[in-house]
Amino acid sequence: MIRTLIFDYDGTIHNTKHLYGEAFRSAYSYLVSHGLAPEREYTDEETSIYLGMTKYEMWETFRPDLPAEVKEHCGSLIGRAMDDYVLEGRAILYPRAMETLRYLKDKGYHLLILSNCRISYMDAHRKAFHLDEVIEEYFTAEAYDYIPKEEIFLKIREKYPGEYAVIGDRDKDIKTAIVHGLHSVGCTYGFAAEGELDAAEICIGDIAELRQFF
Repeated sequence: MIRTLIFDYDGTIHNTKHLYGEAFRSAYSYLVSHGLAPEREYTDEETSIYLGMTKYEMWETFRPDLPAEVKEHCGSLIGRAMDDYVLEGRAILYPRAMETLRYLKDKGYHLLILSNCRISYMDAHRKAFHLDEVIEEYFTAEAYDYIPKEEIFLKIREKYPGEYAVIGDRDKDIKTAIVHGLHSVGCTYGFAAEGELDAAEICIGDIAELRQFF
């Protein structure tokens, strides 16, 4: 029997697209103003491909040619902007997200978050949405020096009982499940590219559909 549910956050519980797009564009404006990038406008859809990546993966994918100090500065611009947006009350969870999490918690599951985000970002969301009412613990990439999710899972296994299910919208989540022989749920309403969740055991188009399986 599955006893512990491991959730990704952005694209699974939190609908990040608009806030990230705005933060990305502010950092891109910095690049343009310093002659490091051509002037153009990125849509929320275009920038959503970077959601679920660590900050290092994002910049290596988007502009690997930039100097390390520029990547670090622009990454900080995005991070601070995202934290500010959350504290301003502009973040939104997917419909029925909290009621679904409460339902699962009431059924006795251990609910955890395993995310490639920063600690301050997760803390801002914990405060904004009172996530501690349903989530037992948060495993953020920054707290583990941005090692892959499948490696962070080893820390989870030390503390929480199996069996486990990983629930997320990107291939990194499904890979974590496959590497360790865990159950997996792909969230097609998030930010995955076509075919990215093909290896998931099941896929859902709404977080509330988890009630059918757990």
